[in-house]
Amino acid sequence: EAMNQLPNNLIPTHVFIQGGCGGLAGAVCADLWFRYGADMPHLVVVEPQSAACLYQSALAGKPQVVHIVDESLMAGLSCGEVSLLGWDILKAGARPFLPISDAPVAPLMQLMANGVGDKTPVVAGESAIAGLAGLIGAVQDSKLAQQMNLNKSSRVLLFGTEGATDPALYRELTGTSAENVIA
Repeated sequence: EAMNQLPNNLIPTHVFIQGGCGGLAGAVCADLWFRYGADMPHLVVVEPQSAACLYQSALAGKPQVVHIVDESLMAGLSCGEVSLLGWDILKAGARPFLPISDAPVAPLMQLMANGVGDKTPVVAGESAIAGLAGLIGAVQDSKLAQQMNLNKSSRVLLFGTEGATDPALYRELTGTSAENVIA
């Protein structure tokens, strides 16, 4: 659905997607392969450091379980165990897998809630921010950006997969309610 809404058949060069167990990322990867074949965009899978089962699976070359000691703010992505179906697709189609800390979550949620410039504010929950945080981290890492051919000419697609699923936590992290953002 997202790809069908892009203007003038615009093809992104990079897609940043939340990891979690890999189901959503695997579905997006399969769609990109179906649509673009060998010309598919870089699919970058972003997940919390504390639950980076997809990243660990990529390092090991096979599914890995991560025993979560400290829960991430990105609770919807804090799975620790890969979807085998998702992994079968991602192991060949996604690069890189980026584990991120919780540090950028609240500031990016606040940024989205306030809007940027003349852009409409967006209610983005804790897990929705992962792709944006991964993009910012990749741009700030010149070696990684170069490896990914991520530059000023890149066309990036981000997925925001949730709103304020926990209204009290959303208010705590952004300083406002979802209702105030969309009012």
